[in-house]
Amino acid sequence: MIMFEEYRERLRRCREAAGKRPDAGSFTTETAVIVAILVAIAVAVGAVLMSKVMNKVDSLDLR
Repeated sequence: MIMFEEYRERLRRCREAAGKRPDAGSFTTETAVIVAILVAIAVAVGAVLMSKVMNKVDSLDLR
């Protein structure tokens, strides 16, 4: 029963702290969006480079 009371107290403190800063989640959301955009750019650059490398490999004459 003591652990349940500690959990309730911790939950109450977290809710209280979150109420003081209503914009606290915006930084996390913005960071996630920026990371997603950077990952998409990296994937696109990787695809372009892979395509160029594969075309160059296909054009090699090994005979």
